[in-house]
Amino acid sequence: MKELDAPSCAPNRYAVAAVFTWLAAMLLVTGLRAETLPFTLVVLPDTQCYCDTRHSQSAKKWGGDLRRYFFDQTRWICQNAEKLNIAFVLHEGDITQTDHPDEWKIAVKAMSMLDGKVPYCLCLGNHDMGYRKTGNSADSYSTAHDRKTLFNKYFPRSKFSKLNQFGGSHEKKNMDNSYWKFEEAGMKFLILALEFKPRDEVLKWASSVTKAHPEHRTIVLTHSYLDTQSKLTRSGYSIEGNLGEGIWNKFVARHSNIFMVLCGHVLGEAYLKSKGASGNEVHQLLSDYQGLKNGGESWLRYMTFHPGKDLVEVYTYNPALGSFKKGPKSRFSLKYEMLKAAQKTTEQ
Repeated sequence: MKELDAPSCAPNRYAVAAVFTWLAAMLLVTGLRAETLPFTLVVLPDTQCYCDTRHSQSAKKWGGDLRRYFFDQTRWICQNAEKLNIAFVLHEGDITQTDHPDEWKIAVKAMSMLDGKVPYCLCLGNHDMGYRKTGNSADSYSTAHDRKTLFNKYFPRSKFSKLNQFGGSHEKKNMDNSYWKFEEAGMKFLILALEFKPRDEVLKWASSVTKAHPEHRTIVLTHSYLDTQSKLTRSGYSIEGNLGEGIWNKFVARHSNIFMVLCGHVLGEAYLKSKGASGNEVHQLLSDYQGLKNGGESWLRYMTFHPGKDLVEVYTYNPALGSFKKGPKSRFSLKYEMLKAAQKTTEQ
């Protein structure tokens, strides 16, 4: 009787090749999906009315304590962080009304809801610094006479310095000017959070940070920059520093990797697209809803980036009402090259 050959344990080279081909295809598909996965940035405009309990301006105008709207905003962000793939939250300043401890405590309670869930940064507005009484009534005051602020007591550098997204600050002792980094869809992003009317030395620092990160797509976050006529702000407040026109000329226009500027301060909405010195398009957006009912009633803005479409969808949403704001200034799209630009960078 002829002895049969034992079955070979050696892998069939064709089967192995097929498996490797399949794995390579799956890895390629997975990589492409990651590169085209949409992600969202949330913008919190001036929240000063929600924190205004000491002077009660908001309570007198609209009635009642408005802090719930600030809480509605950050609670909604937490609840939708996964659904919208929220990568970062950016506060445009005027966090408080008069830089008072009671107001900062409200802000801390609201923003702390995001801790450990969604990274965030804040910039200083005029209402967050230089408070001064100007009369006997509770409502007689002015702001931004100097740069003294309680911001760093309630949002200290130590709170943020250990976060992976934290890049650094202009001064090691405070967070008045800071920068942040994150990655989404195979792209690197840089956020520069600059003080109200950033001084020349701050703009020079911001330039050095931007130059040190040429591969990062850069967003500038500052309080006063654009008005409702889509013009750069030029004057206002005696404190030394630069408003929109100066920020553009001395900083933004000079860097090819800056693609967006976000601001508040002026009541309303506006959009401006300009070209920098290198021909790069810069999308500049104003968002400030404090002039609406109940000091803004929780209106916020969020932008969903679609890398596969080279498109940014801009929405204006009210978490308290569960509704969207309509109109060409509230709901629109921006063309912004992402996937193709990333592929070009990889190929070079």
